[in-house]
Amino acid sequence: MGIKPTDLKPTTKFWLFLIGIVVLVFTVILGSFEASWLALNQEEHELILKIAPKLIPFPMLGALILVLIIGSLVSLLFHFYITPLLQLAEKTRLISSVNPDYRVEAKGAKEVVYLTNMINESAEVTQALRTEVEEQIRQARADVDAERTRLAALMSELPHGVLVCNTDGQLLLYNQQAQKMLNQKNGDAQAGKLIGLGRSIFSLIDREPIIHALEFLQHAVSKGQVTPVSTFMITLHGHRCLRVKMAPVSQQTEESRSIFGFVLTLTDMTTQIEQEAMRDSWIQDLSDNLESSLGEIRDAISTILNTPDLPAPMLQENRLKIDSASQLIAERLRQSREEYARLFHSTDSREHVSARDLLEVVGKQLKEKQRIHVETEAAEDLWVNLDSHALAIGIMQLVGAHQSERPLNDLTLKLVPTDGDFASLTLSAYNPPLLEHVVRLWSTAPMYSDDRNQPIDLQELLARWGGSLSLKEVEGKGQLELRIPAQFGKGHLDIEQTLEHRPVYYDFGLFNQAEWGELSHQPLRKLTFVVFDTETTGLQPSQGDEIIQIGGIRIVNNRMLHDETFDQLVDPKRHVPSESVAIHGITPDMVRGQPTIDQVLPNFHHFAEGSILVAHNAAFDMKFLRMKEELCGVHFDHPVIDTLLLSSLVHPNQESHNLEEIADRLNVTIVGRHTALGDAIVTAEVLIKLIPLLESQGIVTLEEAVNASAWSPYAKLKF
Repeated sequence: MGIKPTDLKPTTKFWLFLIGIVVLVFTVILGSFEASWLALNQEEHELILKIAPKLIPFPMLGALILVLIIGSLVSLLFHFYITPLLQLAEKTRLISSVNPDYRVEAKGAKEVVYLTNMINESAEVTQALRTEVEEQIRQARADVDAERTRLAALMSELPHGVLVCNTDGQLLLYNQQAQKMLNQKNGDAQAGKLIGLGRSIFSLIDREPIIHALEFLQHAVSKGQVTPVSTFMITLHGHRCLRVKMAPVSQQTEESRSIFGFVLTLTDMTTQIEQEAMRDSWIQDLSDNLESSLGEIRDAISTILNTPDLPAPMLQENRLKIDSASQLIAERLRQSREEYARLFHSTDSREHVSARDLLEVVGKQLKEKQRIHVETEAAEDLWVNLDSHALAIGIMQLVGAHQSERPLNDLTLKLVPTDGDFASLTLSAYNPPLLEHVVRLWSTAPMYSDDRNQPIDLQELLARWGGSLSLKEVEGKGQLELRIPAQFGKGHLDIEQTLEHRPVYYDFGLFNQAEWGELSHQPLRKLTFVVFDTETTGLQPSQGDEIIQIGGIRIVNNRMLHDETFDQLVDPKRHVPSESVAIHGITPDMVRGQPTIDQVLPNFHHFAEGSILVAHNAAFDMKFLRMKEELCGVHFDHPVIDTLLLSSLVHPNQESHNLEEIADRLNVTIVGRHTALGDAIVTAEVLIKLIPLLESQGIVTLEEAVNASAWSPYAKLKF
């Protein structure tokens, strides 16, 4: 790409123009002398040569004075007209493109000032119209935002991890549950940031099972199956086992139906598999012990049956063997039942329920369905941890059984905390009191079947929760007490808290993401960027200065992802000068004991995987990174673009291109200046504002931006 005249700065244009005028003036004078010389004869030539020392200086002096006068006029022309007009054009583009609130300072000749005032007045009118249109658009988007909020709410409440990918494996959507499952990698401090929009799923999950499942789905879709699903198991990070269900995202064309993405549903099976292994182990132990005990019983019985005249001492000995073995069997069965309940403890459908809400619901059902008077009392701020539906069914069955034998007139439900993590739920009836045999039959009667189709009674259900039940008489009232798990004043602790919005992250524009091989030809607004910044001990990496902080943020499809950031202090293992501390505020105490660069840089390299690196004055930051590549075992071969160079391309006539000046021109608020992450966020916002300005100058793709940046005068900076 060559340099166009419009790419030159005003001072360069001025000197080129002035040099051209000087050359022109002297060319005309010399041409005139040459023409006059040719018109003279020999005698006249001799005469001219004699008087030339007196004749030539005055015309030459006059020419020089003329050049100075013309130069002064040209300088005034540039100062009052050309330069102000060029700056006016750039700032007018700011108003129309990225900063509608920006107003141009009126300076230059009277005519230029008049034009500036007209542009500012037009900007005011345009801003009023823009505000009106934006308000209408905002109202039109209200329904879309409501739908998005409902989607986010649904995704956040799902108990499973959900991922949506395109056929290249790039993440288009993920929820918080998926982030928790996939981001636990070897205790890495930055593991929580490894999952992200636009990243490859293959960096998180082994490639082979996904490719195999995708081939199966493509075959099924090509055969006309509407909703094929593939299920497989994976082991994550060597210790977590996930069950993955994979379903296609397909589209129907006139010719065929094809897959352009897929949905993964993740279920953590680690606990269940461990429990099943433990269950199999104690079942095997139980079988072995029962077989041994039953063998002893069979031997003793065979001895008694086969020896009718067995002496009394031997008969007693065999009877004791039978008794001892049967007691051992009973004890083993009791232990097995308790173990089974314990293993099932974490897989039941328990939930945290307010004690007050639970009793209100149960009391309302009893009043409506059993037609009895119910009073409820619950401790304030008490939460119970159980299957509220199962408990409500149990209480309804008890009252129903009692009504068929002896109708109850009133019932009192009271739920209060007791010892440790348990609460006492008491059911009290008076006139008539609760009947003991009805309670006994009810507590052992099956209520429903569990997910293994095994019948469950209330006693077993309470045992699974670690509780119990008992019946006693208090002041003439039959009182049934259920001991159930609870949390007093802690119910809110298990509720996930989110800061700004629900933790669902998606960008379906990535469905159309091109191959990485075509990266250079892709529009800037369609690329994935990692905008980063470093804070250092000084400005001379070649003389031993070190990185003490790295911050970065990702941009996907021209959208900044505030939930996908990198922010890490680095122990430089050297002194941090006070001059540097005065700039970035990072003291030696803050970095002492932090990870060293050989630990941090590989994490940042992984964070930036598959992205374009962006920095302001990128040559400085890249010099620090590349000097540590060999030490850290990484290589930063990413394409790099510089917002300093891009700013000089869109505003070549502005005097300054430091980050503060650019942010002010583009209406970007600066927060956290001279912190790595703060500067990275500001630079990211600047990049997003620069992209439409670049597009207006015909710089659309990554290749065009890189080539154009090479012609910036700031591209010569080296570190």
